[in-house]
Amino acid sequence: MSHSGRWNIALMSAANPAAVWAGERRPSSYPRLSTRTRLSPSDRPAPRAPNAADRLPPRALRRRGHEGCMSIARIRGGDLYYELVGSSGDPAVLVHGSLVDHTTWSRVTPILSQSLTVLQYDRKGFGRSSPGPSERPVANDTEDLAALLESLDLYPVHLITHSYGGPVAFRLAAERPELVRSLSIHEPPLFGLLAEAPATADLGRRFLDGIGQIVELVARGDSAAAAKVVVEVFSTTPGAWERLPEPVRVEFAAHMDRWVIEYGDPDSLRPPASQLSELLLPVLLTSGGQSPPFLRDVLQLLVATLTNSTELELPGAGHAPQVTHPSEYCGVLLSFLLERNVPSH
Repeated sequence: MSHSGRWNIALMSAANPAAVWAGERRPSSYPRLSTRTRLSPSDRPAPRAPNAADRLPPRALRRRGHEGCMSIARIRGGDLYYELVGSSGDPAVLVHGSLVDHTTWSRVTPILSQSLTVLQYDRKGFGRSSPGPSERPVANDTEDLAALLESLDLYPVHLITHSYGGPVAFRLAAERPELVRSLSIHEPPLFGLLAEAPATADLGRRFLDGIGQIVELVARGDSAAAAKVVVEVFSTTPGAWERLPEPVRVEFAAHMDRWVIEYGDPDSLRPPASQLSELLLPVLLTSGGQSPPFLRDVLQLLVATLTNSTELELPGAGHAPQVTHPSEYCGVLLSFLLERNVPSH
């Protein structure tokens, strides 16, 4: 079985065992999105591009003259593996979370690339890219992404992120606003944000203490036990770890050294307040109705801070809608771009 197939089976079984893709109903028009919108299965939209008639292919693809490519870019002293798919439409970048690589997006890329030019890549430390740095991972991931976009002459972009990718997106939008057109962020586990808010302070501190316990497990060489804790934190279904195929459990455990580095970075747990309060571009915050409640608590705190955000819940999904509910998730993303009328530059 392919690497991508193993990830998908893992996330389907762990995050949402009852997920079904076949036979989804797709209405002919988009639902109107507003703050705290819930999208029911009967309202799932058919993906289409915002202002598609007015779009030109991004400069990078016009220069290449073909619809897609797979390559390695030499970025800031290391290699970044990337895939570029689609020959027209605004550029969008997919930023994966921890324990996974770019293949987590394999079910949504074919849909999004019908309307957008899609760049997916492996962050350093994952997949086919170089090992990641041991310090300041959020800052380094941000600088890597900025350099990759500049090297491809592919910007401004719609950033679409999962989990840990959220802090990277916030930082890039704050530090390099000329590179970013909009943000679409799914369930960033900002435990530090929870710890700072009076209503969720106790919960946030327990999660921060839990990270310390995970670090200790990895330090003792028990990466499998550490990976099990992480998987079960993000699932509401008992036995999530046991349902994963053995090869996936092995791969998750192998990535725990990198997980410890990423979640040892304070910027991964709580973006600086100025990054959030001064952000003016459109932000879509999504959560899964089957995800643990603390992830929706995080989104509520973000909504209270951001000035231009839309929050939306996908009732049947969990922490990985790109795997379990790809059509619904893509419809939500494209609906957001259309409803907010995010223009091409």
